Amino acid sequence: MQFSHMAGLKEIRPMGRNLMKNTKAMTLVLTLLITSLAGCIGGEDTEVEQKTINIAGSSTVFPVASAWGQAYSAANADFTVTVAGGGSGAGASKVCSTDADSVNIGDMSRGWKTSEATVGSDGYTYDCLNSDITVTQLIVAIDGLSVVMKKGGAADQCVTDMGGLSMAQLRWIYSDWSEDDLANHSEGGLDMNSTTPNNDGDGIREWGDLHDSDACPDQEIKLWGADSDSGTYEYFGEQVFCKKCFADADPVSEGFDSERGYQNSADDNQIVNGLTGDEYAIGYFGYAYYEENANVLSVVAIANNDTHGVQDAGNAVAPETSTVADGSYAPLSRYIYMNVNNNDWDLVRGFFDYGYSDAGMEHVADVGYVPLPASMLDEMKARLG
Repeated sequence: MQFSHMAGLKEIRPMGRNLMKNTKAMTLVLTLLITSLAGCIGGEDTEVEQKTINIAGSSTVFPVASAWGQAYSAANADFTVTVAGGGSGAGASKVCSTDADSVNIGDMSRGWKTSEATVGSDGYTYDCLNSDITVTQLIVAIDGLSVVMKKGGAADQCVTDMGGLSMAQLRWIYSDWSEDDLANHSEGGLDMNSTTPNNDGDGIREWGDLHDSDACPDQEIKLWGADSDSGTYEYFGEQVFCKKCFADADPVSEGFDSERGYQNSADDNQIVNGLTGDEYAIGYFGYAYYEENANVLSVVAIANNDTHGVQDAGNAVAPETSTVADGSYAPLSRYIYMNVNNNDWDLVRGFFDYGYSDAGMEHVADVGYVPLPASMLDEMKARLG
């Protein structure tokens, strides 16, 4: 789901990043255990019955789920909240599952695919295709998907000298299409004289092809990003590549250039390590992970132009709280979601009551995302039932 305007939302500055520490090893399950102590009522010990909320899915949503889970467990001694990663695909499949791997809440950084569920008339209730489970989709925060590089490295210096990158230039950087197809295919349309004004024609996509400047070396651009199970992978691909080709590859397909060594991971920390270890590399992930690593990474300002380079397109906008909130950081702003098994509302309603409280929205800001405006909070609360 893409949005363009959220007028009236006041800027809420991130208040720190402590809640994100040690949350990026996505192959591990973060279990937040608060064990109630035996109380004494009428001289007898009474144990509190433990209830467990299981959450899994998107690495982008992971920091929000972790922050909410930790705070909710701390305030409610009878609740345990477990949060696991695995990607948006895992979030969809596990919340729809009736097997042992099922979860109460599936995290996703993209909308549902028609191969996963069918949407109801209300636009937010989904019927799982592989089970009889129905789920409710809830927006929990707003993210600005961020394009990043090693701070102070060769790629950073080049892009800074250019004034950012356009969507056309991002497509040229990441696409597995030939330059001829990018320019001349019916689904291409790039003005190559504008997109790569200094192209030396050697067939290698180099930083120097983008800009005639000493700041842009004739070094191949190395690619990093999310893996194919990630909603971030899906969203980036759908926005950057051919709008008719990435999600539906018949009869024409376009994707990430694996032959040029597109390196990907479900672990955003691995992407950070890849970028900081290669000054010619470029990558992307959720804004919260850029915020967490802003001391070693730089973020790219993006011009929303699908045909020309940033030098001609102008108006490149960097992701920050205000530009993500008002939609001016386009088209890479997006909603992120939690999806609830509708059989589990008695278990999870209190968790979402906390998440949509002022304290819950403060956690959203604290981990680096944009909290929901009041009107959207009211809409989400109405979905709680």
